Amino acid sequence: MRGVNHLTGNDTIGIERRIYWYAGEGSGNRMDRWLGIADASVSVGARELCCTVAADCSFAKAARKLKQVGQIGVSAPRLREMVEREGMQMLQVRRAGTLTPDWKAQDCRGSPGGPSRVLVGGDGVTVPVSTAAEKAKRRAGRKRVRRRGQVRRRVRRHRGAGQGWKEFKIGLFHDAGKEHCYAFATKGNHEEFGRQLRREAAKIHLHKADQKFSVTDGAEWIRRQTRTRLPMPDEMILDFHHFAEHVGQASVACRGPDAAESRNWTVKVLHRAKHEGPRAVLKEIAAARALLPAAAERKALPHLEQYVAKRPEMMDYPRFVRAGLDIGSGPTEAKCKTVPSRLKGSGMRWNLPNAEAMAALARVDQSNMLDDYWSQQRQWVA
Repeated sequence: MRGVNHLTGNDTIGIERRIYWYAGEGSGNRMDRWLGIADASVSVGARELCCTVAADCSFAKAARKLKQVGQIGVSAPRLREMVEREGMQMLQVRRAGTLTPDWKAQDCRGSPGGPSRVLVGGDGVTVPVSTAAEKAKRRAGRKRVRRRGQVRRRVRRHRGAGQGWKEFKIGLFHDAGKEHCYAFATKGNHEEFGRQLRREAAKIHLHKADQKFSVTDGAEWIRRQTRTRLPMPDEMILDFHHFAEHVGQASVACRGPDAAESRNWTVKVLHRAKHEGPRAVLKEIAAARALLPAAAERKALPHLEQYVAKRPEMMDYPRFVRAGLDIGSGPTEAKCKTVPSRLKGSGMRWNLPNAEAMAALARVDQSNMLDDYWSQQRQWVA
């Protein structure tokens, strides 16, 4: 007989049941599956509630909310362990291809009978992680505790990062109306982002879209991976707001932050970009360089000129607007704020595997796939 305490929907209960073991086959857990505790500790309903509450706040605050709202008594460390384990499970089912969007590229139509149109976005965000020095300090503290005779549970340790942050890369597929959305995140480099971009694009049949284009901040690694990993996009568009930031920074560097000339020149350049295209912008920059002292424009204006000259095909805004295409990457920017927001709370530091697990949880939530995931979990224990 084996007796174990299990966390259920709103309480902890003790269960004793007989476990049989067969040579070559191991033990069976049919009773655990019938009880909905096949992970040997927590029922599916309790796991769902824990993940829902802990996805938006710290584990300590989530533990208090669970006690008040769901009558579930669980400590913050145990809650963290459960939620991170669930995030890792979500990461595994995505990699295995068993959890996919319930829509395809052919469904992304602005009007009945109209062409299907899918937008692709990507960006990088930084997440605070534990450094090697921080881990060494904590391990030294654990050694001092053990010397005093206290027993501490052994935990799996991961190598610390050399810096206090790690860049996560986020990809996004969505339609023009934002009704369909599918996001993914990876802690890998730009090559890993490209590989995942291709795999996730295949899940929504991106190659079958009548129109497919990207709207990004123009980063070189995003442009290169989009070109090489995806079916050739019809258009690659530079986000107009990012371009406006570059223009504003150059104008302030040349004329000062409070100068009326700075604001007027910024408005003029953006107007010409939107209505005349990149050649008009380059002409405006050249005219400004001729009027300003060399010291003022030595770095700012040449940098802006090079930025535009490298991306003329991404800045044909008059043609994009006439075609009814988006010239802003608002959905991608929004996902890049919401997906890592849970990881960037005050004082938070993460092991990379745990950070990736929490990012996977946020990604499933932002892709509107949580209901499908929990349905799969209930079917598995049924």
